[in-house]
Amino acid sequence: MNRSLLIIALAVLLLTGCQEKFDVSTLPPNTQLVSSGDTTYIQKDSWGGFNRPRSIMYGLDQLIYVTDTENNRIVMLNQAGQVLSTSGFIRRPIAIAQDLKLDLLVGAETIEPATNDTIGVLLRIKLVAASHNLQTAQIDTIWKEPARPKRRFVGIAVVLNNEYLVARNGPDNSSIVDPDARILRFRYRPNAVTKKDSFITPLGELQSGAGTSITHLNHPTGIASFPNSGDFIVTQSSDGVQYSAIWMVFNKTADFEVWLPKFDPTNPDQRSTDFIKPNRYKNALGVGIDRVRRDIFIVDAELDSLAKFNRNGRFKSESFGKGTPGMSLNNPGGVAVAENTLYVCDTDNNRIVLYRLSTDTQ
Repeated sequence: MNRSLLIIALAVLLLTGCQEKFDVSTLPPNTQLVSSGDTTYIQKDSWGGFNRPRSIMYGLDQLIYVTDTENNRIVMLNQAGQVLSTSGFIRRPIAIAQDLKLDLLVGAETIEPATNDTIGVLLRIKLVAASHNLQTAQIDTIWKEPARPKRRFVGIAVVLNNEYLVARNGPDNSSIVDPDARILRFRYRPNAVTKKDSFITPLGELQSGAGTSITHLNHPTGIASFPNSGDFIVTQSSDGVQYSAIWMVFNKTADFEVWLPKFDPTNPDQRSTDFIKPNRYKNALGVGIDRVRRDIFIVDAELDSLAKFNRNGRFKSESFGKGTPGMSLNNPGGVAVAENTLYVCDTDNNRIVLYRLSTDTQ
């Protein structure tokens, strides 16, 4: 494909009607992009030995952590893919983050003794105190809600001032006061009584329940924050909402602090921004942010695809989907990026796939 045809193909994608479902798999295949001098991602490697891995993180310690969900464990690897340590039994971990103390925060499940229900739980793995040995690290329970056993903590993002945000999901959003779909705010400042992290508040800036507003949160699936910032992006399934990725920016003054959407479709100057194209995804299941370039990567589990945006919300042609040769993903669940490498949880293929830009491999 020559360059002019490629430009026309991308223009068609961007000008598609607002309500039409977007399918990244319609992008031109890798070989055509590369042949015209453009860059695209190509597979560098894959790591096996997992059982439906759901999320992945590149830590501040430059190590890689995977929630090996159906193997009921966390796996620590170096950048060469060598397993350095694995945790003891952690029931179905699905979300992971690392705070500024280098401890791990994990969303998983546990059995509540009083009811014998399987419930969601938020855990802290005290990695530093255990000299970075997952097997021997102490695991503390930060938060659980036994009265709502179907709720799960599906994403964790560390922000400023020893705080972190947790995306909570569940089937019931009928309550105006306490719906299942919320973003919860915590602080690592141990409570004087419980000696554990402190719960601050749910974020009121996101409205739970189906709707067409940019801030409607229905079934969150993941969350990621920008480095040295309070800004974050939360993903969600497309069930009942138009926007499956919400970009929120932190604002603080002497009188108040609040999160506001970075792009507002009601603003005529912003409504054409690629990032807020309605119905772009079918099931956006994970988001990763490049700490250096601040590019954004979102994996769609139903489209088996990855969409890339730059820091200004512009869609990038390096995005790829199931129609791209050599880029076979099956229900991808999470994505991380570091050192010019993409790490994708290829969940139903039980592996982690590594990608690099073609310009970085030549």
